[in-house]
Amino acid sequence: MKLMKILKISAYTTIIAAGIFMIVKGCMEKRKKDTKEKMILIAKQLNTDIKNTERKTSPKYHKKNQEKYDEMWGKESSCN
Repeated sequence: MKLMKILKISAYTTIIAAGIFMIVKGCMEKRKKDTKEKMILIAKQLNTDIKNTERKTSPKYHKKNQEKYDEMWGKESSCN
């Protein structure tokens, strides 16, 4: 009789422990996936920022801005 009760208790405990373990494992995998997606988004944003910086420092961009400046202030303007 006591052996059956002990076996039942240990079986229930094992089932509950396995359930908890599966829930925790699922949460860990979800967190890992979320972290990976965040890192990908950060990498894409950094890549975009680098491309924008390269574009803004290019000679073509500088020439375009210089033309706008010259139109607004004239070629001979100075800050003195």
